[in-house]
Amino acid sequence: MSIRWRRWLYPLLVLIVGAAVGSWLMSNPVARAGKPEAGVVVDPLLDAPTVAALAPLSQSYAPQMQLYSQLQSRQQVSVTSPASADVLAVRVQEGDSVEAGAVLIELDTRALTRQVDQLAARRQDLNARRALEAQQHDSNKKALDIERNLVAIARRSVERLTDLKARNLTSSSEMEVVERTYQNQLLALQNRELAIARFRLVDQQYQAQGVDLDSQLDQAKQALAEATISAPFAGRVSRVLVQVGAQVQSGAALLTLVDPDQQQLVAWAAASSLAGVDLLSGLSGNLALDAQLGNQADIQTVGVALSYVDPASDGGSLRLFFATDPGANTLVLNRYYRLWIDLPRVEAFAVPQTSVYSDQYVYRVENDALVRVPVQMVGDRLQDGELWRLVTGDLDGSKVLATRLQEAAQGLAVRVASTPNSLVLR
Repeated sequence: MSIRWRRWLYPLLVLIVGAAVGSWLMSNPVARAGKPEAGVVVDPLLDAPTVAALAPLSQSYAPQMQLYSQLQSRQQVSVTSPASADVLAVRVQEGDSVEAGAVLIELDTRALTRQVDQLAARRQDLNARRALEAQQHDSNKKALDIERNLVAIARRSVERLTDLKARNLTSSSEMEVVERTYQNQLLALQNRELAIARFRLVDQQYQAQGVDLDSQLDQAKQALAEATISAPFAGRVSRVLVQVGAQVQSGAALLTLVDPDQQQLVAWAAASSLAGVDLLSGLSGNLALDAQLGNQADIQTVGVALSYVDPASDGGSLRLFFATDPGANTLVLNRYYRLWIDLPRVEAFAVPQTSVYSDQYVYRVENDALVRVPVQMVGDRLQDGELWRLVTGDLDGSKVLATRLQEAAQGLAVRVASTPNSLVLR
């Protein structure tokens, strides 16, 4: 063996021996850690997590669909300003209950009063001009006969001077004077007849102007009368949009008045998700409203009933209207709430929400270890404030993991501490 190979032989032998020893230690952990002491029993579940498991029941359940609904009032109006004016007084605050006819807001009426006075003056002026036109018409009719007599006199004068002119008994200048007088009388008669004829059209113009002024005057008087804003019906003030001293324009919103006794929930749902539901029969007739007013402990349940379904579909969606219990006075108008409605019943297992992983599988507890079981989701159900998942799969006679584990896996050792109750429908 050459010197070159001798130099590499010893390091190579050391590496081979070290690899063999390490492989043997990895395959024999007990030998690596040493044998347990005599008489000591090692618990195989010493480090296993403690969990709860339940035996799910396979029976007929009604899956529920969750909707997001808004509480609205069937009688809700936005009170607007009848004219441009300053706000003198605001008699109510948000949340106040008012009776029908109660004063809500007072506006400055000085500008409205001036407008009424100006329109009334214009109406009087129009009446006076129409009366003068009627008097002139009567005078024209009386003067018509006089105008005709004057024309006849002027014509006879022309005829007499024409005869004298033919006998050279008068001059041409006298003849021109009488002819001019005759033409002037004819023109005056024509003007008089034209004035009499046009009276009907002029009077119609005055009448049209009078109707327009009367309409403006009625509107101004109505705006003046409405300057004191009163409640059109008994209800509750939802929003106040103005304050004392503010200047508002005509038609500007002042406040919102609603009737809380006519409240309803309005929700949108996919038409495909309700394809198997008989909406005409009022869905299941046993609906519950899950109102999230804070944390989980604040959930309240209020009975509702389907009252109307909008027959017009909007992009595959249906609008549903639900009537609430008369005693549901803790709900807030225009706020959104979660609404659960019952769908047709199906045969399934009911397991807690914490038992389902990735909406695809659950874990069965067998021999203190987890066994992954594929399941198919068929719906959810909310009962007593707890969400249950309805699934189908091979779960007959099984105990299903009910505790949520972050590192749940096939074969994971677990210690079962308790068995919670399965879902029991009321």
